[in-house]
Amino acid sequence: MKILVVYRTEKDFVGKFVKNIAESLKKQGHEVDLVSRNEDLNFETLSSSMEGLKGFILKINEKENYDIIYTQDWSIAMPLLIPSKVLFEKHYCLFHDIEPSSKSKIFQKIVGNMLGNKLLVKTKELKEKFPKAIPSKNGLEVLDLKK
Repeated sequence: MKILVVYRTEKDFVGKFVKNIAESLKKQGHEVDLVSRNEDLNFETLSSSMEGLKGFILKINEKENYDIIYTQDWSIAMPLLIPSKVLFEKHYCLFHDIEPSSKSKIFQKIVGNMLGNKLLVKTKELKEKFPKAIPSKNGLEVLDLKK
């Protein structure tokens, strides 16, 4: 399978986690492209990335025709869902933890509910918050969902 993984930054735990996911997927024979919103695309905030990130993903998908577009955070998934869902049949997202700030919690809830069973979650608390979500130990369960 051809997989695009889009994440926020290389500088935190999620960035390291994403690189491990990519390596595991490559070892299984999948073609994986990684794109960091902050470092590769130079979008530092959600508001600066809404149209730009969506446009980038649409353009690269048109060229590469990915089987899976795998976002790592509500702020990366949101541009593909609002104002309208694009590439929804290919899009899966992994939430790592419950957001600490009240504004982020609201956006996480909106995005998580929109994703439904296309959402993977790492914690028991997230599973309780998003009952349709798929529990995830290592992020690789996305391959099972695509079958």
